[in-house]
Amino acid sequence: MVDEMRIHSFTPSTFVNGPGNRAMIHFQGCTLACPGCFNTFTHSKTGGEEISVHDLINRIPLTVDGVTISGGEPFLQPESLLELVISLREHHDSIVVFSGFYLKEIQKMTCGPKILNYVDVLIDGRFDPEKIAENGLRGSSNQTVHLLTGRHSLDEFQERNVEITIDPEGNLTMTGFPTSDLRQGIDSLA
Repeated sequence: MVDEMRIHSFTPSTFVNGPGNRAMIHFQGCTLACPGCFNTFTHSKTGGEEISVHDLINRIPLTVDGVTISGGEPFLQPESLLELVISLREHHDSIVVFSGFYLKEIQKMTCGPKILNYVDVLIDGRFDPEKIAENGLRGSSNQTVHLLTGRHSLDEFQERNVEITIDPEGNLTMTGFPTSDLRQGIDSLA
């Protein structure tokens, strides 16, 4: 059993990272360094927050329709990811995972096949800034939505929206798939 895992952030409710109302977990740490990555602040292995899987599970509202996991890169913490998806399956009907690794790479990883047994949808592939996706829940068109169970359909992953929230301290958080114009506009405000 894993004592701690490292996450970048947790969002208890989002409507733009998969079907329905979902909790969103961003893992901390990524070594893929895809050019043009939108989440570069999640790359450091030492950033974010250390948390136990148990404590993270307790943060997830029971009223959400499912949980989406992204990064950083979740598969770089394979034991933690496995423990997390096993625990999630006990309480939630839908698990979606985004990974920069391709399905074939994940299938060869330690814990990879076991993790995939608990995942409903895997969206895989390295981000390619030359192939920006125009629709759906993919950053670039080379990424693939893999339906690993019969729980979802491809139609549920075709919308492309953004949520922007501002907390009481004035910190802005954006989730979803913003256009480059929107990202540049927000960056100019900072």
